[in-house]
Amino acid sequence: MYQIITHAIGFVATALQIGSFQCKSSRKLIYMQLYGNTAFLIHMFMLGAYSGCVSLLISVIRNFILTSRRSWAYWKGWPWLLVAANLFGTALTWESIFSILPCIAVVSLTIAGWSRNGKKIRIANLCVVSPSWLLYDYFAGSYSGIVTELFTLCSVGVSVLRYGWKALDTT
Repeated sequence: MYQIITHAIGFVATALQIGSFQCKSSRKLIYMQLYGNTAFLIHMFMLGAYSGCVSLLISVIRNFILTSRRSWAYWKGWPWLLVAANLFGTALTWESIFSILPCIAVVSLTIAGWSRNGKKIRIANLCVVSPSWLLYDYFAGSYSGIVTELFTLCSVGVSVLRYGWKALDTT
């Protein structure tokens, strides 16, 4: 029963992540990813994939900051603080060489996400984020994570076809 619940939570996260790339607005994209990352954080914890948990926690915090319109959220040091926290957390939860993969993914998306530019976020997902998570998910036994990254790659492609690169190049 535990495994069924674990993977069900993962597939809820999958639906949220896949849907995020069909949002034309970068702000809506980030909100959807906030909810998806939260569900994946729970999923990875239940799988015992703690390096993934740390990186997902950083992602949740990052997306929360990116969606905030309060003055503190515009501090220019946030991305670097989050990158440092992710590196530190990865070192604390090191399991194997595969532990570096979620860290690479989250660092890349943190830098791209801070641009608040849909085009840069999608390029980061295509080239670094999804490939890194895809490998980590395989070794962590996250079926929903694998499905998510395969669909994410397809979804990003569909969003580019729907809107074109130029329409996505806004903050």
